[in-house]
Amino acid sequence: MRRRWALRAVAALTLVAPALAETVVLRSGAELAGPVSAVDANFVTLADGRRIARAEVREIRLAEKKSSSQATVVDPSAAARGRELFARADAMAARHPGADGVQLVDEGRLEVRADGTWVERDRFAGMILKDGLKDSWGTLSRDFEEGRERVRVIKALVYHRDGSVYSYDPKAVVVSAPQADALFFQDTRTLTLTLPQVEVGSIVEWELETDTYNPFRKDFFFPNWGFQGAQPSYCSRVSVSVPASRRLYYETENFNGPWKSRARPRVTTSAGRTTYAWRLDDIPAIVSEPNMVPYFDYAPSVKFSLIKDWAPIDGWLSQMYVERLKAGPELSAFARALTRGAKTDDQKVAAIYHWIQREVRYIAVKMGAASGWGGFSADTTFKKRYGCCIDKALLFAAMLRAVGIPAEPVLLNPNDEARHEFRVPDIWFSHAITRLKVNGRWIFLDSTGSDYRYPELAAFDHGARALDPLKGGERDIPVPAPEHNLSDYDFRVTIDAAGAARVEFSARYNGAREGELRGEYKSMKDSERRRFMQDWANGVSPSAELISYRLDNLDDLDLPFTLGMTYRLKDYLVAAGDLRLLKLPDFQEEFPEVALARRRYALQYSTSLEKRWRYEVALPAGMTPVSVPRGRLRGPDESFSLDCESKPGKILCRADFSRARRVYPVSDYAAHKRFLDGVAHLMRERIFLKAAGPR
Repeated sequence: MRRRWALRAVAALTLVAPALAETVVLRSGAELAGPVSAVDANFVTLADGRRIARAEVREIRLAEKKSSSQATVVDPSAAARGRELFARADAMAARHPGADGVQLVDEGRLEVRADGTWVERDRFAGMILKDGLKDSWGTLSRDFEEGRERVRVIKALVYHRDGSVYSYDPKAVVVSAPQADALFFQDTRTLTLTLPQVEVGSIVEWELETDTYNPFRKDFFFPNWGFQGAQPSYCSRVSVSVPASRRLYYETENFNGPWKSRARPRVTTSAGRTTYAWRLDDIPAIVSEPNMVPYFDYAPSVKFSLIKDWAPIDGWLSQMYVERLKAGPELSAFARALTRGAKTDDQKVAAIYHWIQREVRYIAVKMGAASGWGGFSADTTFKKRYGCCIDKALLFAAMLRAVGIPAEPVLLNPNDEARHEFRVPDIWFSHAITRLKVNGRWIFLDSTGSDYRYPELAAFDHGARALDPLKGGERDIPVPAPEHNLSDYDFRVTIDAAGAARVEFSARYNGAREGELRGEYKSMKDSERRRFMQDWANGVSPSAELISYRLDNLDDLDLPFTLGMTYRLKDYLVAAGDLRLLKLPDFQEEFPEVALARRRYALQYSTSLEKRWRYEVALPAGMTPVSVPRGRLRGPDESFSLDCESKPGKILCRADFSRARRVYPVSDYAAHKRFLDGVAHLMRERIFLKAAGPR
């Protein structure tokens, strides 16, 4: 399942350029196969001399012609291999109707050499059953680092049911710089290859080798393997071979149910080497679900290491960080000047946090392990005014230290990646933020973004588990209480005698939500913002007319971001006999994440949240409420309340939705679904109004 694709030519195979097959389709539906020699205003002429009136021809189809001479492997053993794979594939396809494809071989073999280098060989075979897999299974792609890794193809074939077998053209292999975000530069290359003659019903098979002949540290061997994919698999297996004098440390995850007994490896020793091997058979496909937790949080997997604990990693990183955190005289003086007017430590931290977000652009330049994990020095990033997450985290910590605030960088995976497992050490962290001590307590801040008001940080950091190299050990980043990720809405609605409504809306935010919205609106042009607000109002009613809108403190991180708008709704009240129905404007939530009756995998949100609504609805003279909605619901660490009351000439409504959890295991899904379905039902309820009749 862990693909490290490498490519080279298979020397014994011959290749011929593709020919084009042509089929003339007549308006009657008949098809004439054969090359077309000429087309003029009156006739289509075939190579064999046949002439068809142009008016009778509906289309001429061109397609690659399969020829026994085109990249065909004539080795009888290859044809026999194809028959073996098709027999296995047909049996699997019958057991898994509707699958896009069936995976027949999924194998990884890793070998650590005595000199500390290592090689990995991956094997794959699968039959394509639907068009959607032709691109992904018919194209190989592998990132590698020049000067450290070599990649090659041991075998790469495409089998057809008629017995023909095709190999790739070595000239089709392309090595290029990766197509990445313009703000991210890496010293890597991507090798890609499109296999020939890949069709629905064909089988692709390849064997690839990646030779890490020059690792930046020979004890830093941290592969992992996932056993389950999006298509059903006949079997998935991985083995790691090490010199008998060395020990392999490993950790298995999610070997549940029938796989529990397979969590322990088969260990064998021979010829001075010890091999650890795992294998799972008849693996069902992963069926995608809304808001799934990341892959390694649910799929059976194993990770490996040659080191027992985190001390070598902490030592390696700390050595770099200690030097890079030293602020030179210019940076120290700048940090002190920036915070000179601050009266509290909170004000000092806010001043530095907001300055880095505003003034230091996110651009990643990574040219090897030292800059990738260690970053550039705080002084360098300060002078360049750009850097990646670790560069900004180091600069932030250095500036805080310069004004007397304890701080240090920590490494983590955002919560849209798997929660990091610390039982076996590794270096696979994709993000860095800053841990600091203010007012006697340690908190986390992420200066990578540009829109978060102190002391908030992006939602993707919430609930993550971080490595603290300088102090050692892991740190849990808390999920904030719901009220610290609040959207607070206020509506003043005036209904006129004709049933139209004027709505004055304002919103206040805090936490990650405030930063997200600030960033979204900052990225829009003025014309786009007005169009967005008009679309928002039209979501309440298609007849909505936007009167005005405002965005407050959009560019000032020291002040809270708020917004507001006023719009008019024509014919907003709905007649139902002698009653009128009123729906509270913009008071409806959809919960597609609980659309399934049951789930296989845990459900994940980015963070906690709270939403509050307040409505003051002014009624026209003579109109009174007949009934108003009320209700209270509770779910697993979540609640909802709706209270409406009648006052002379108006209706007052308050609602509150609160969810403290970020992740719901399968065992809590049914209760969570009942709660959200109940919330959606309550929010759809209408207020019934009645006008006073004639006296």
